[in-house]
Amino acid sequence: MTPDQRYLFDASGFLHLPGILQGEEFQKAQAAVQRYIDCPPNDLPPGFTPNNGAYPHGFAFDKALEALAFHPAIWPIVLELTAGKPRFASGTMRVNTRGQDTFGPLHCAADEWGPQTPRYFVEDGKIYCDYFVVFVYFTDVHPGDGGLVVVPGSHKSQFKRPEDFYISPDGDDPDPHPAVLNITPKAGDAVIISELLTHGVLRWRPEDRDRRFLMLRYVPQYIGPTDDNLPFPFPDEILARLSPETRELIEFAPFSRVKEITQRDTITLS
Repeated sequence: MTPDQRYLFDASGFLHLPGILQGEEFQKAQAAVQRYIDCPPNDLPPGFTPNNGAYPHGFAFDKALEALAFHPAIWPIVLELTAGKPRFASGTMRVNTRGQDTFGPLHCAADEWGPQTPRYFVEDGKIYCDYFVVFVYFTDVHPGDGGLVVVPGSHKSQFKRPEDFYISPDGDDPDPHPAVLNITPKAGDAVIISELLTHGVLRWRPEDRDRRFLMLRYVPQYIGPTDDNLPFPFPDEILARLSPETRELIEFAPFSRVKEITQRDTITLS
């Protein structure tokens, strides 16, 4: 991580990385997303079962999407946040269209799992964050469109969120609140958030555009796929599609093991 990234992530609990996908790299990824969306369900490869805007294992649909797990703008951050011991936990694609969704209430990992986990701390000038998500966007989000909202700095909060804070009894969006930030990335941007950061989702408002993004989740390598807090297994048919580098990133490993891929600054899928 750069000093600026480290400061901003520590202060706010998220990073907005503009324009990490451009040119041919972006065009190939965007085309792969469209193919997944357009493919009739009966023609999809085994393991791919879209449901109400969720496209499971979207990262594995095409090598242009699989490679994003190691994108050079993301990989150094993944290595730092996991202290050089990463595991890739899931990679779902989402497509939001007007009328399909309701307000996604504010939540964070501490709400679901309690104060014991996840962990976030700084040591020797580096950040450790054992549950985080990378959102890679394929369409623009403009102010007023809806989408991701966060409470900056809440990843460090020592107080439980009030039950009546920014809630919606009818499924529509709450009234705007000065402490709640709507993040509006452009196509090709990425946003990284700690799972401890309080976040939610506003309803998607545009009628002529959808919101398309890939959610890449990372954890330390010693948090295994059978952990009760992380039920994200990969079926055999998905694993069979992946490059050796990605399968190594997915592997559970003890704390003492050093994965070979973590010794490389740049990862090219074989």
